[in-house]
Amino acid sequence: MKKRADAGELGLKKELGLADAVSIEIGAMVGAGIFALTGIAIGISGSAVPIAFIIAALPMVFAVLPLGMLGSALPTVGGSFRYPSRIFSPFWGFMGVWGIMMGILLGGLPLYAYTFADYFQVLFPFLPRTSIAVIALTFFFLINLLGIKIASKVQIAMFFVLIAALFTYICGGIPNIDSSNLVPLFPKGIGSVAIAAGFLFFAYMGANYIIDLGAEIKDAGRTIPRSFALSIPIVIVLYTLIGLVAVGVVPWEISANQPLSISAERFLSSPLAIFFIVGGGLLAMATTLNATYMYGSRYFLVLADDEVIPKPLAAVNKKYGTPHWGLLAMYLISLSALPIGASSLVILGVTASIGSIVLLIPILIAAYLLPRRMPDVYDKAPFRVKGLWVWLLPSLAILFGIFFILALGMESPPGFALFVAWMVVGVIYYHARNRYLRAKKGIDLNDIPKKGICGHVSLTFLGKTS
Repeated sequence: MKKRADAGELGLKKELGLADAVSIEIGAMVGAGIFALTGIAIGISGSAVPIAFIIAALPMVFAVLPLGMLGSALPTVGGSFRYPSRIFSPFWGFMGVWGIMMGILLGGLPLYAYTFADYFQVLFPFLPRTSIAVIALTFFFLINLLGIKIASKVQIAMFFVLIAALFTYICGGIPNIDSSNLVPLFPKGIGSVAIAAGFLFFAYMGANYIIDLGAEIKDAGRTIPRSFALSIPIVIVLYTLIGLVAVGVVPWEISANQPLSISAERFLSSPLAIFFIVGGGLLAMATTLNATYMYGSRYFLVLADDEVIPKPLAAVNKKYGTPHWGLLAMYLISLSALPIGASSLVILGVTASIGSIVLLIPILIAAYLLPRRMPDVYDKAPFRVKGLWVWLLPSLAILFGIFFILALGMESPPGFALFVAWMVVGVIYYHARNRYLRAKKGIDLNDIPKKGICGHVSLTFLGKTS
């Protein structure tokens, strides 16, 4: 029987184009970071927050070039696990995904759901906050259950409204900037800008997750790097301008530790202010919730396919082409984590940020190793990082990431303690699972690299050297 042209891996379908990829990336980035963290960053760095936004973008710029190369060379499902587990180490590939699952299930999804509820209450203040959060998690769970095509259409529709709301804030605010509010440029010292950048780095996390949807993207070898080239510059410009307006239209002391609505109300008419608060804040959370379900469920799919978690979790619904058990697990665990953020969202933000950074480290090491361990694949990639950039870019991104983890740990020791405990559980689980598989099924997780990616196996694991 002839294989369908649009068929992807593990029963998934190739239904996403460049517009879908860009909207997913921007939707994943423009979320809790910009609406929840800008005020905190202003409190840390004062009027220098636009510079902090630019500095925060640097590690993501360093990272997406190697990630784009991996996505171009080996477009696959769950690339965040498959790349490091095949090219670098199965154990460290698992630990990276284990870290992000903490970030998603105990941080990101509950955080986005609660923040969605906060903005929804602007329209309906009489509705219970927790009930709204539960409804938001349920709605986007069901949307993703019906297929990635529907989820991506919803994403694109919300994306355009979100961008319109952000431009309303930027275009309305720039003419009202008072240059005197920007002096002095570093009211709290240059060092404060670096700390603020550590918080704001979370605002740029999200674009990288498109490598987990590679099996569902048309002409992924070219689409993934192109989507990075479009989404990252757009978001850097948006964030920098938003930061400039937030500290330019009012003294930074007024915007410090406050939502963007405080400055928006100074220059926008009431209808436009509501459009920004609801269309911007509400849909920023909605697009991020939707995108998180999209990529997060693929981790369950690839982990189960390699039997790192029970094999039945790799099941894909034949009608809708969705990993229904992975989606259900995400939904139920994130619901149970809602009480963690009932009184404060800080710990949710810290766990989400740290988990996102942990995920990147083994993937970046895999990108560095790709030319040596899979030279044929590297040479044929539509997009490649060459020369010293192959090791310099991943190294810089990893160093920034470690610095940001330490900064977040100092800001929230309970959040850092939760991260450490979660990772210890992951180490214990991986080795216990491996012992069980060896004893019961004769399977060794250390042999995962032999499975390869898209039919390609690293020369290192064939007993050769390159």
